Amino acid sequence: MNMKLFKMNFLKTNQLYLLTLLVSISFTLSSCGGSSSNYTEEEKVELTKGLITELKEVEQNKFKITDETVVENKEDSRIIATYLDGTLDTFTIDEVKVVESDSPQYYRRSGMSSVLMGGLMGYYLGRSFSSPPRSSAYADPKTYNRVNSTAGNTLNNTARRTTVRRPSRSSSGYGSGRSTRSYGG
Repeated sequence: MNMKLFKMNFLKTNQLYLLTLLVSISFTLSSCGGSSSNYTEEEKVELTKGLITELKEVEQNKFKITDETVVENKEDSRIIATYLDGTLDTFTIDEVKVVESDSPQYYRRSGMSSVLMGGLMGYYLGRSFSSPPRSSAYADPKTYNRVNSTAGNTLNNTARRTTVRRPSRSSSGYGSGRSTRSYGG
């Protein structure tokens, strides 16, 4: 009888130790990076095809996109602008980056950047792929719908996607935040 009591106490004590051990292991793993929530995954999208964007000046220095067409090579990407006086201007993606400069040779191109960023060309100029094209950048809703269902779908379907996994910015733990203390001397 005494042996039976001893065995019951021994089992209860070991169960308590085992439970304590499991809880401490759980806390240790969650605080030492054992959790996948310490990482964020981000999708990187690289366009594999090029784009020709056609713009029309509707008022002085105010442009609207009239068409966007996919081309096989990114290097063949162009912007074709038609001005109020009927003049045509063609330039590359690299040239669009100086459009907003104060140089007199680019005066006629001023006002294009925001429209280009609002269309599919914006993806080539650094706009996030999580941000869809703006309908206000296009000449009319019919153009917006047509371009996005043709060129937009082609660019999306042919883009190269990779997933990048990075450590997330934690808000707790040693050295994880900025000091709120300052040194005033």
